[in-house]
Amino acid sequence: MACAECTSGSIHTGTPVGKEITLGGLQSYVTGDETSQRIIVFGTDIFGWRLPNARILADEYAAKNFWVVVPDLFGGRELPRWTLTATEHTDKPTLKQRLLRPLLLFLFIPFLFRNTKASQSDKINGLLTHLRATRPDAKIGMVGFCWGGRYAITMNSLFDATVAAHPSLVKFPGEVQEIKKPVSFAVAETDKQFDAKRADETEALLRNRSFNDFEVVVYKGVDHGWTVRTDMTNPEKKAKRDQARDQVLNWFEKYLTVSST
Repeated sequence: MACAECTSGSIHTGTPVGKEITLGGLQSYVTGDETSQRIIVFGTDIFGWRLPNARILADEYAAKNFWVVVPDLFGGRELPRWTLTATEHTDKPTLKQRLLRPLLLFLFIPFLFRNTKASQSDKINGLLTHLRATRPDAKIGMVGFCWGGRYAITMNSLFDATVAAHPSLVKFPGEVQEIKKPVSFAVAETDKQFDAKRADETEALLRNRSFNDFEVVVYKGVDHGWTVRTDMTNPEKKAKRDQARDQVLNWFEKYLTVSST
């Protein structure tokens, strides 16, 4: 089940600069230099590929000479945005919040049944297979957030590198043991899904395997979902969001390297 922070947050302002296309059978938002041989697949949270926050963040990655693909992994049936305010933490919930919160369960449970691990993996694999076939010389990474963060872990071995930001529903230790390629974790210190303790356990597991191409960064003073749904009007929260953005960029700058010809 999702935590409250999985379904709460802010909508970011800005105008995405990319475009919508069909890629590998999936509707996708793409942004950046289409000829770039450094590609980032963006695994969204449960608010999906249309959320402005995701597109604006993808544009920021693209500005650093990556081509970024934000696929629709939910068949157009992502969680509606009204849930962001319905689950907002407050000491005195409004009447509207008290009425809407139970409704969220009726949306989220079918969402889980529609979007099983197998079906999500098939969609991501289909997109990746298409990209490998059409861009054989490209280096391809995946960054996943919350819901998508799980697949940056479970499908890590298929990419050249991945980043998992506050991943949800991760089966530990089994799914972490599947990691074979460079991986970076952005973790909230306090997070019901993947906290600082789980981050320490992950680091120990990988080191015990003599696996060295990883990093685990724990952020203090943030909530689950801060990398994509934080309040950008709060300077301190925005700074933490931007720090996580740069963590992703630095990781892919290091591992999505293309030989010059």
